[in-house]
Amino acid sequence: MKVFRPYIMLIITILVFFTFFFVRRFEHLFVIDHPYSMNEGWTYDGEDIELPIDLNITKNTPYTIETILNEDFHEPKYVMIRTSLQNITVKLDDVVIYQKEYGTSLLEPYASMWHLVLMPRHVDGQTLSITFSSPYSLMSGQINEISYGSEVMHYNYLIRSYGTRLVVSLLVFVIGLVVMISDSIFSKNQDRGFTYAGLFAVLLSLWMFAESRMMQFFTGSELLIGSLAYLALPLFPIPLLTYLSKYVLKHFQKALDVMKYIFIVHFFFVCFVYLMNWMDFFQTVFFTQFWLVTAIILAIILLIRDAVTNHNQEAIKFIKAFMVLAIFATFELVGFALGDFQSTSIFLSIGVAILMIILLINYLRYVIERMRLSHEKELYEKLAYMDYVTQGQNRLAFERDLDEIFKDTTKREQLRLIVFDLDGLKTINDVYGHVEGDKAIKQAFDIITEAFKDNGMCYRIGGDEFACLYQSTDEMIYEEKKKTIDEKTQIFEDATPYHFGLSYGSALVKQFDMNSKDLMHLADLDMYQHKKNRKSSNT
Repeated sequence: MKVFRPYIMLIITILVFFTFFFVRRFEHLFVIDHPYSMNEGWTYDGEDIELPIDLNITKNTPYTIETILNEDFHEPKYVMIRTSLQNITVKLDDVVIYQKEYGTSLLEPYASMWHLVLMPRHVDGQTLSITFSSPYSLMSGQINEISYGSEVMHYNYLIRSYGTRLVVSLLVFVIGLVVMISDSIFSKNQDRGFTYAGLFAVLLSLWMFAESRMMQFFTGSELLIGSLAYLALPLFPIPLLTYLSKYVLKHFQKALDVMKYIFIVHFFFVCFVYLMNWMDFFQTVFFTQFWLVTAIILAIILLIRDAVTNHNQEAIKFIKAFMVLAIFATFELVGFALGDFQSTSIFLSIGVAILMIILLINYLRYVIERMRLSHEKELYEKLAYMDYVTQGQNRLAFERDLDEIFKDTTKREQLRLIVFDLDGLKTINDVYGHVEGDKAIKQAFDIITEAFKDNGMCYRIGGDEFACLYQSTDEMIYEEKKKTIDEKTQIFEDATPYHFGLSYGSALVKQFDMNSKDLMHLADLDMYQHKKNRKSSNT
């Protein structure tokens, strides 16, 4: 795959960077409602806490936080809570108003989810308590930010905060799908490099979609919400490793293939241990991340080695493509250092989006080049089988088509081969010039083609020789065709200062073992006899 030149990539990166911060700088010009924060005023075990917070709680141990609802809750409000692989129970004055538990069956794996809990009217002054629990040590004790407001305000916040990730994942999916399908159709059994690249983009987009924090608003399947990210993670490196081994790092194909098969086996391992209820999806992430890091290190080492040792230009281009991600990773680190956490969360997604746009542009260039080469090939093939003077088909085309007919028993039995000879072409060329000679050749071909075009093809097979492959053995039809040719030949001869005549003969396939050369010989004999008879008649 080709990539943009470095200076073009730098311009695109700078434009995206400043466009993003321009929008952020003037966002106050737009009227947008924000949900209200509920991060303060909570207590845990009698102590005041501020969200978000990570409490020191062991796994499978429930922990509860409480707050007194203020006067804003005199009217109905939605409280939005995000759980991270946790069960949740919400109570108002010890009355359960919302509860969600995971892991009760294989169809309900633990997942990180948004929970919109409706607070009824006139609950101001009541105690809101939220109880969490998680079977995972890393997630137990975590409490994310909590907010309240109208349902529209929460959705507006989600779109503003995570909509970019969602859009990027959809963009990557569409680009990958278009590239994968179109390349599979157009490439046939040839170069499938872009098919692998497109499949990589599709699988990567599924992981990005699962990690966008918006997936639950598009599907109600808890199994899909809780498994897609974990299943897509070991899948998307497979087509990328295949592409590298086949088209970039051919010298290291065995090493990359081994890595590819490791990911295939690991994918089935993740599915198997979950179905056997031995490990949850989240518990397999460590193994997946280990293989991902291993694959990345291996690919980088092999790319650099091949670029330095073998001066592999494809490896160099591949390294340059990943520089885009490096640039946006730098932006993310800078934003994080400056405290702009909301902004930096989408830089990596933008980098991936740019890579996908590059992929699409390069694929379009590839398709255009393939179309150009295909058009040139068709043109050269056409020229190879075309006669310059008559603009009809030549001897190569005649021999090709005659062989094809002899392969088809039905067409072979119905074939009438007719050969023609233009009288006195050398005399016409010597006395009246080659321009007039070409005119005579063209006129002879037009007369023959007009006569046999209803069920046959005609060719110029030599300087003054022509042939037709006619699919009819009916003698009456052939006699009518000969009469037509004689009449039109006489009309043209009357308009010229020189003699213009056509001798012709035909032959049929009468024997099963007759080949094309035998048929041609019989047609020539018939044509010579016709020429001899015409000369005698003229004398």
